[in-house]
Amino acid sequence: MKFRTTLLALAVVFIMMPIAATMSDAGTAYPSIFSSSVSYGTVYTGESFSIYVNSTYGFDNYTAVLVFSGMNLTGMAPGTSVIAEKSASPDIRFNITAPSNPGTVTILVMTSAVGSTTMDYRTTVQLTVVDPIKMQATISNPTLYYMYNVTVTFALNGNNVSKVVIPKLAPYSSQVVTVNSSAISLISKGENSIQVYTSTPGTVVSGGTTFYYGTPPNYSWIYYIAAVVVAFMIFLAYSAGRRSVPKSPKWKK
Repeated sequence: MKFRTTLLALAVVFIMMPIAATMSDAGTAYPSIFSSSVSYGTVYTGESFSIYVNSTYGFDNYTAVLVFSGMNLTGMAPGTSVIAEKSASPDIRFNITAPSNPGTVTILVMTSAVGSTTMDYRTTVQLTVVDPIKMQATISNPTLYYMYNVTVTFALNGNNVSKVVIPKLAPYSSQVVTVNSSAISLISKGENSIQVYTSTPGTVVSGGTTFYYGTPPNYSWIYYIAAVVVAFMIFLAYSAGRRSVPKSPKWKK
């Protein structure tokens, strides 16, 4: 009885272990010569992106099915399940729109192919959906000449996260550039910085900034204590001003 209880406890622990957010769990295949891998990354809410399913080469009639599940999939397209038509290619791409809410999306991946027999593969992956980091900069051309192919690079804490190319920037003109990034892993608790720079000499860049992530230090208690001290000093001064001079005893008159 004790042995069965131990096995049950181990089974519960195993079931509750989380699946890694950046790779698939060990899939099941029949026969074992057929398998599939899933390529994806962290995406931001509402983003249009692609999921690639790559299966073993050398077979026919490939099929891939993705089934999505999560707490709130509002805004996700094309829906809760995607079925790819049978294809001669083992590499199948799914075009997806991420949900409008941050969270974790679990994806059940089911693939099959035909050789001497029909082979199936199953695996589960998890997709992290985050609110995007929105970065904006104003790029100005203060010269008399046109500037072409101005590459604007956005960096987060010194790490390049996005690039935008301005095809043409007229003399004495400015252009606002906005990007969304899902590089949440680069943000640390405390002060963070966004840097913006261009590849073209002579441009003027405005958009670098710093921001604080987490609960900022709270120094209000310092001002509270200072206010109490000042109030007490005012009270003492006021009390001293109202203090009356003691009268002489009558017998001294």
